[in-house]
Amino acid sequence: MTTILLIGLVTALGAAIRGNWSPCGESLQAQIHPLGEKSRGNVWGITMAAFTTGSVLAGAGLAAITGALGGVLFDFGHAAIWIVALLAAAAGILDLSPLKPWTPRRQVNENWIGRYRGWVYGAGFGLQLGLGFAVFVMSWGYWAMLGIAFVTGSPQAGALLGATFGLGRGLLLLLSHKNTTPDRLNHFHNKMMEHKVAVFRSTGAVTALTALLTLL
Repeated sequence: MTTILLIGLVTALGAAIRGNWSPCGESLQAQIHPLGEKSRGNVWGITMAAFTTGSVLAGAGLAAITGALGGVLFDFGHAAIWIVALLAAAAGILDLSPLKPWTPRRQVNENWIGRYRGWVYGAGFGLQLGLGFAVFVMSWGYWAMLGIAFVTGSPQAGALLGATFGLGRGLLLLLSHKNTTPDRLNHFHNKMMEHKVAVFRSTGAVTALTALLTLL
């Protein structure tokens, strides 16, 4: 189980990081930052905490249910580690290819910003990003992570994987913590775009290599 969890955690974290460059992730980073929250009379730290909490809880809950279902429906036995490694390796390789994962073409409702308190839309947006499939899915690793949770047959293991994914998604707003002026905000987004290709390649490669090494 230790090796399975290692593969699953790397896969979940890679998928979460990659998701920060989704249309939804980029949009939220452009709106929820210290400068924007101050202009709306909110405390950025509170919005950030609510966002991260919602994302972690949603990811953990979904993957825990997936793990529990796997435990009820199947017993993969000694084949589990091979199945998990193949799922992660395939996800990493596909993330390095031009093939895009299946995804709903949906973003969070940005009209919530300014209509509700910061902690309300923070938690609401976090829940949706933590679930993953509620918004744009940018990585095959997300689906592989749910598959790995299913193969573990354990709600506890599933919750750990989902919480890791949710934490990775939830902390995306932390990247904006220095955006206290318009110039810093513009500089931040330029840098994000500069690193997008490198991040996509590295997350796919690390996921694939981690899985393949366990098969040697």
